[in-house]
Amino acid sequence: MEMFLALKFWREIIIGALLALLLIVIAACIILFLQVKQANAEVEYIKTEHALTLTTERANYEVRARKLEKESYDQTIAAINDAKKREKSNAIDAANTVAANERLSQTIDRLSANAATDAQFRVEYATTSGQLLKDCSSSITDLARVADMHVNDIRMLQGIAKRK
Repeated sequence: MEMFLALKFWREIIIGALLALLLIVIAACIILFLQVKQANAEVEYIKTEHALTLTTERANYEVRARKLEKESYDQTIAAINDAKKREKSNAIDAANTVAANERLSQTIDRLSANAATDAQFRVEYATTSGQLLKDCSSSITDLARVADMHVNDIRMLQGIAKRK
């Protein structure tokens, strides 16, 4: 009897089954839509986080680059200032050397003029020659010291250039 009843209402049963299937499909579509929407929101969140990370890294890079540029600039300015100080010192040393040489030359000329008549000349000449030797030795030592300073400065500038 149930079988006859089922055959009598077969259309309603099929429509009911189709409606149930339609509701299941609609529910599945809604669930799928919500999952896709959530996945898209997560992708947008990840994109936003990535963009923020990139912006932060770029800003940090800019800060580091500016810091390195400033350090390089400061080193260059310090090297230039040191070079100017050395140039000034070298100019003073050169002027002092020229003046000392001029005085020594005048002393030798004065002693040479008195050579024929003055027995004291020989003593003064020997003393002057000894002093001249000491002064020359001192000047050569100073020249070597200054040359060493220049070599040191060149090495410092090469070190600065290597860091750039």
